[in-house]
This record gives sequence, structure tokens and C-alpha cells, in this order.
Amino acid sequence: MTRIVLASLFSALLLISCADYASGPFHPRDDDDDNRPDTTDTTTHPPTDTSVCFTRDVLPILLSNCTMAECHDSYRPEEGIDLTSYVTIMNGGKSIVKPGNPGGSKLYESLVTSESEERMPPPPRSLTQAQIDLIAKWIREGATNRDCSKDSTSCDTTNVLYTAQVVPLMALHCTGCHGGSSPQAGIDLSVRSKVELYARNGKLLGTMSHSAGFIAMPPSGPRVNDCAINTIKAWISQGLR
Repeated sequence: MTRIVLASLFSALLLISCADYASGPFHPRDDDDDNRPDTTDTTTHPPTDTSVCFTRDVLPILLSNCTMAECHDSYRPEEGIDLTSYVTIMNGGKSIVKPGNPGGSKLYESLVTSESEERMPPPPRSLTQAQIDLIAKWIREGATNRDCSKDSTSCDTTNVLYTAQVVPLMALHCTGCHGGSSPQAGIDLSVRSKVELYARNGKLLGTMSHSAGFIAMPPSGPRVNDCAINTIKAWISQGLR
């Protein structure tokens, strides 16, 4: 008799379990959900292997295009935003650069906005799409202060040509101010004849080297790197080819 009762009880429990399984996958009760730890990861994890060097790739773009007088220089930065160094950029407010999030970074947003009053640099100046993409990539990779000046890469100045080496240097360091439809001081360094003129009279190398007796260029931030200066020196000594 006892065996019959136990068998009936076991069959009833088995039927209940099957009915629960048939109604769908097992779900914990609501009160269990409340006590469960939240495992959702909302933290941005920038990649550890970055390819953009701030000092070599990003800072020269900002110095050439954004730090002229009464803009985002160190003397009287507009809106208190100083773009002359990594420290001043990252200390300019949490919304200026959000590592890993270009869309949430005011620096990037100001480069791509359609609002002319918010666009930087102010029209008619503008960055190239390649420069904008590079800044976005830097932010996406974590906006680190990577410095490539100590990398074991050589600076080849054995055969310097205007189109191959000088033009990219002018675009990176100079033509943000001295180019376009309204070049500062009327000096357009996107034109070869002008670059050659200032190379011959010593002003190009003197200003880039921050030599005594010359106006330092760029006017805010550090001077261009030694490789850029040595490249210009070699170009001049090799006959401005």
C-alpha cells in the first residue's frame, strides 16, 4: 500500500515538472531577478595596441588649424579650451575628449557638425577628411598621449623632394594657417613658389626651428620635430628639388 502511494506521488511530481518545461524555458522568479547582480558592462575598453601617435599625428593638426591667436591658444583660449598640449586638452573638460567615444567628444563633433557657428576651424578653413578621420581614430583608440619621438624609426633625408616630403610637412604643420582662401599674413605655404621663397631667405627654417630673430611657428605649442626640421634642411641643401 505504501509503495502504491509513493508511486502515485512521484508520478504527480513528474507530470508537474513536464508541464512547467512544456510551457517554456525556466525563468527565475521576479524576486530572484531583484537580487541578481547586474553584469552588464557599460565601460568603454579602448584597445591596448594603438597606432596613432598623439605628438606626431594629432597635435600638429591642432596646432596648425586651431591654436592661432584668439582661438584655442594658451594665451587667451576661446571658451577656456586650450588645444596646445595633451595636458591642456584632457584638462579642458570631460566633454572635450571622451576616450573611446568620438561621437561624445566635443573636439570631434566640432569638426563634423553642419552648424557653421559651431564648426571648427571656422569657415572657410577646414580640415581634410583624412585629418578628421585620424582624430576620430585617436579618440576611438583611447586618446592616449602616445609619443613616437623615441621610436627606432629612421629619418631618411638622403633624397628629399618637394612633392614627396615637403608638401606633407607643410600640410601637417603650416597650411592650416598659411593656406586656403585667406592665408594668415598673406603667406600661402600651399604654393610651391612661396615655400621656395621662404626657404631661400631662411624664414621657413628659422620660424620652424624657433631660432632667435624669427617669429616661432607654430606660435603656440612646441616646435616641429627634429625630423621635419632636418628634412627641410636637406631639401634646401639639395637644391629645392
